[in-house]
Amino acid sequence: MRIVGMQVFVVDADWRDWVFVKITTDAGIVGVGEATLPRQERAVVALLREIKGYLLGKDPFQIENHWRNLYHSSFFRGVAFLAALGGVEMALWDILGKALNVPVYTLLGGPCRTRVRCYTHISEETSGHSIEQRVEEARAAVAEGWTALKWDPLPANFLTLTPTQMRYVVRQIQAVREAVGDGVDLLIECHGRLDATTAIHLARDIAPLRPLFMEEPTPPEHLDALAHVAAHAPIPLAIGERVFTASAFWEILDRHLVSYIQPDVIFVGGLLACKKIAALAEARSIGVAPHNPHGPVCTAATLHLVANLPNFSIQEMPADDYLWSASWRDEVLVDPAPVRAQNGFLELPIAPGLGVELNEVAIARYPPRVRAWGISFQAENAIID
Repeated sequence: MRIVGMQVFVVDADWRDWVFVKITTDAGIVGVGEATLPRQERAVVALLREIKGYLLGKDPFQIENHWRNLYHSSFFRGVAFLAALGGVEMALWDILGKALNVPVYTLLGGPCRTRVRCYTHISEETSGHSIEQRVEEARAAVAEGWTALKWDPLPANFLTLTPTQMRYVVRQIQAVREAVGDGVDLLIECHGRLDATTAIHLARDIAPLRPLFMEEPTPPEHLDALAHVAAHAPIPLAIGERVFTASAFWEILDRHLVSYIQPDVIFVGGLLACKKIAALAEARSIGVAPHNPHGPVCTAATLHLVANLPNFSIQEMPADDYLWSASWRDEVLVDPAPVRAQNGFLELPIAPGLGVELNEVAIARYPPRVRAWGISFQAENAIID
């Protein structure tokens, strides 16, 4: 079997575009993957064109070998390249699973569980929603069966919070906790926008509300700041959506800076790279809660990966697309059922490969659009993430 073609589809998804990859073989077997990288989609598409030249004529089953060849020949590597590589790698696993008539999770070593617990999102503080609206969203999510919720409660600040802002942030979290009760996990996103001292104060103030974890409390490139928070915060910490290599994760894991890592299957370069990172975490008894705010193909790929991970904790599931973002999410798949959560869980698919197929007719209805590129500033002109 040989690779004879590759197509790339860029699809409007409200605040970003989804980037899908379709690889065809001379045996008629087709594989799909996702290479979404918000705000850098065009760079990823350009890299995919370069990778296509390498892939044509190759055996699709040699996944590890192709990954290593492409990774090492790139030399100047970055997340855009890894995202392109990740989308291609997913599609190759899809081809292999279909050729052998087994789900991808079987090829990764078989399932450790029959279903996967997920968390969803409620609106972030910067969306302009009031605390009351956020509470109603939380109640609605719990009524739908979700047992874990995440949001960013921080105002549009960078590094510090005033005492008034701190009280407001805590009040949000307290209001949601009171609304949903103790049986629902709350995950607090910070997007790397606090300094260590502020993060510690916030962690201490919300500790009685028992969050599952505080995500990315400090800028991800400042590991000493994260270490300071880890030494003084009385709640679990998580990081990983902006960490892209096994060696970068290993420094975090080796220093025991967090309780959970959050690798992104796309951003680290695919399923096998993510599985290797998860194995490093397993060696340090640290849980894996993958980052996944992307399109439905990435959700499917992540589902197959975490089905196999012994140290899996919880998976991000972007159900907010259905509420106020890309409400056409389901249309881009021929059958979206495998990636629709039921009562806060995803069931393992039984179809071969990744178990999803692109609906190209529907995709054509949502072409990509140009979005303004810019930087957000607070009043003091500090750049915020």
